[in-house]
Amino acid sequence: MTPISAATQSDRIPLRLYLFGSFRVERDTQTIHLPTRKVESLLAYLVLHPEPHAREKLAALLWGDSTDELARRSLRTALSSVRQSLGDDVVLADRETVQLNPDFSIWVDAREISDFRFQIADLGSSQSTIENLQSEIDLYRGDLLAEFYDDWILPERERLRAIYIDALLQLTQHRRAKSEYTRAIEFAQKILATDSANEKAYQHIIFCLVATGDRIGALKQYDECAKKLRDELGVEPSQETIALRNRIEQDLFGSKSREALLTNLPHPLTSFIGREKEISEVKHLLTQHRLVTLTGSGGCGKTRLAIEVAGELVESFRQGVWWVDLAPLSDASHVPQAIAQSLGVREAANQSLQETLVNVIRDKHLLLVLDNCEHLITACAGLADKLLSACIELKIFATSRESLGITGEVAWRVPSFAVPDVEQFPSLEQLMQYDVIQLFVQRAMAVVPQWRLNGNAPSVARMCARLDGIPLAIELAAVRVKVLSVEQIAARLDDRFNLLTMGSRAALARQQTLRATIDWSYDLLSDAERILLQRLSVFAGGWTLEAAESVCSDQYAVISERHSPAENWIPNTSILDLLSHLVNKSLVLAGEVNGETRYRMLETIRQYTREKLDASNQSVLVRNRHLEFFAKYVEEAEPKLRGREQMLWYRRLDAELDNIRAALQWAMDNSDVDTGLTLAGSWHWYCAFRGYAAEGRRWCERLLARGTSASKPAQAVAWKGYGLLAWMQGDHSRAELASEKSLALYRELGDKSNIGKLLFYCALPPAFNERWDKAKSLLEESLALRREIGDKWGMAHVYHQLAFHALAEEDYADANEMYAKALALFREVGDGHWVARTLSYLGMIARKQGDVEAAIAFLTESTTFLFEMRDKWSLCGSLEAGWAPLATLQGNPIRAARLFGAVEALRESIATPHLSKHRLGYDAQVASVRGQLDEATFVAAWNEGRAMSFEQTIEYALQIE
Repeated sequence: MTPISAATQSDRIPLRLYLFGSFRVERDTQTIHLPTRKVESLLAYLVLHPEPHAREKLAALLWGDSTDELARRSLRTALSSVRQSLGDDVVLADRETVQLNPDFSIWVDAREISDFRFQIADLGSSQSTIENLQSEIDLYRGDLLAEFYDDWILPERERLRAIYIDALLQLTQHRRAKSEYTRAIEFAQKILATDSANEKAYQHIIFCLVATGDRIGALKQYDECAKKLRDELGVEPSQETIALRNRIEQDLFGSKSREALLTNLPHPLTSFIGREKEISEVKHLLTQHRLVTLTGSGGCGKTRLAIEVAGELVESFRQGVWWVDLAPLSDASHVPQAIAQSLGVREAANQSLQETLVNVIRDKHLLLVLDNCEHLITACAGLADKLLSACIELKIFATSRESLGITGEVAWRVPSFAVPDVEQFPSLEQLMQYDVIQLFVQRAMAVVPQWRLNGNAPSVARMCARLDGIPLAIELAAVRVKVLSVEQIAARLDDRFNLLTMGSRAALARQQTLRATIDWSYDLLSDAERILLQRLSVFAGGWTLEAAESVCSDQYAVISERHSPAENWIPNTSILDLLSHLVNKSLVLAGEVNGETRYRMLETIRQYTREKLDASNQSVLVRNRHLEFFAKYVEEAEPKLRGREQMLWYRRLDAELDNIRAALQWAMDNSDVDTGLTLAGSWHWYCAFRGYAAEGRRWCERLLARGTSASKPAQAVAWKGYGLLAWMQGDHSRAELASEKSLALYRELGDKSNIGKLLFYCALPPAFNERWDKAKSLLEESLALRREIGDKWGMAHVYHQLAFHALAEEDYADANEMYAKALALFREVGDGHWVARTLSYLGMIARKQGDVEAAIAFLTESTTFLFEMRDKWSLCGSLEAGWAPLATLQGNPIRAARLFGAVEALRESIATPHLSKHRLGYDAQVASVRGQLDEATFVAAWNEGRAMSFEQTIEYALQIE
């Protein structure tokens, strides 16, 4: 986000601040990220307590474990970050006090909750008040700042929770008094979700269940209430609650309500693992809706989840819970017979079986569970619609790889198990908290009782992640521990369909192997859906609708020589509908990233469909389209990386990183060097500032080695990218040679814009190797050409480089003048990234001139933005030439040593060493710090810095002392 400076409040869109659950700030649906947790905590405190606060009070409240001076400085830094992120007028501050600006337009969810007490008093007077209060209750998405641990938050959290629960109790009573029992139960359940041992909520639920005739359910709620009170509070239910239970039992005994226990649910032989949250959510849906369908890909555990949910609901249905297994059926006309058989219903004379089912079920309160509907979807949908319309107490619970698609249905996708982050590997104890790990461990021990999770834990975690957390795949993999180590199983997952083939002989054929499971879904697709699914497998890491339309449609070519276009043709206009069908059938997943919908396949599905694509005669054509699309995409994105939308476009390229890599590899493997060179050269700025300099350079190098006969434009852009990235890595001789080659090609092509850029690139190596006359000549020529064509961004770069030379010569007046010119132009064109880099250098100048306050201000604004950009290369410079020397200037050599150690590790991680001209100065700085400490202290601080993560490093740098 570009820092806000001169805009007035009236020019801005009001902010929305969410404090319940996770902290979030939004402007116009766009999330604004504050740099540290402490900055977020400060903002939250100010909005919840808008009165003036003494600076000493705030400093002690949030940084009480620091010295007074450090706490005050940290407060100043945090206030600066709030202003930079949200606007200069968000807070009012003087030398003594700080407060939220009362005129600053900001909506806060916690303020809405705080107003509940005033609305509750009016419950009986206004229907609109009730509706408003009910909608505001939904704002409570969890406890206040649930992930924060500052001391001031706990009493505020308890206060708001009490208001929320009191409001819900009042609403529950209001609905109960109006005989709206279902709504009353819903509000009471919300109370229990926050306060699981709230006896008043249980009393409401028990009463409402009795009022609706569900005495078994009411007694079950009493038992749950008693258990919660004993387990959590160590008390027994009150006499009032016990008396309510006794009355229910007196009414119940002797009645026929025991038939509610009737069920034919199957009893699986293996234990059920986890899914507590999913069970709770689905049960809640079934209390609110008459048709709930569990959807999801094959092997995700729909049937097992349905059995568990239905089993917990048996006592809730007076006439039972009835299981109908549709998997063995192949004829849609047999669906009514399967249901009738499960219910023990016989055909009647002069009546269709559907009519008989309606007559039998009409007045019965029962749950019908239809398992595996996908291959009989039309018949299941029609019959479910007819039964639900005629039988008002009937509920249907279905499982299917796609929804039934009828009015009133709620489709709930069963997710795969969550998998551990294999990049940040958790401890063994933390690992065992994952359901997917527990599943593998239990199934592995079932086949090899002595098997244990120990040193093999990393391999188990990686294997579960690569299998997408799909329960069936995990179980099939666990069977293999009989003959293979976990490490061997993980190593063979590229051939997973031949590896995972040892399912239970008692299972359905399509559940005995991973391939058979996916075959079942694939065979149910239409021809067009199969063709699209195959083509979509070319994408790595997901895709957008635009990409699918370009790569997978046939507006340009007939894809098969053996078939007519009508058989294989997928027009551009059909992609959205077909893609929607694949999402509905659980073969493609959809989600929002950076404000746009992205699609992806589970890797297991992708491997399967990639095999199908490779076996077809379409593979080369689709991969070529994929390469051409992303070459054009990156080429068009490149200029947008230096404008006002740069943050969005960096994130879009982040999302497409795997696709870009796949496209480059295809270009290498299939000799489409021209397109590959264009792609490799066009993303050099992205690679430079995202920490991929070494990778970007390798792609250019490999493709240039194969592209000696490539077109001049393609070679020119690749040499351009190679030259900049080589310079970043300190390889000045190759950088200069590459830039000169690119310049010569662009001169032949007459491309003034790129000639101006390459003159600048060519100036970089001599400027850093004391050949200033050559560098200055090239920069002046570049500046003149860029003025001629009106390239303000290019002019700013030249000024920036001239300023850098003046800074190296310690001509601070000239450096400040040149940086000011560069800064003005970068602001004009909207390049917040280069604004931040320029501010970083201004901070270095201020530090060299001893102006600590100015240096801190410049560096804080710069570092905050560069951190949000994830520009590790630029941040290396800010840390080693800004923050670390500043710590030395402030007399804190231990802090300086930590920062130097951290930046050394950061440079290693992105493979960009110090530029040779800077190395001597850097080494001198480190030596100075080492000389101020004994060796053991220096080494300890240095190693502490090296051990910091990227995020910890930046947060530490911003904790100004």
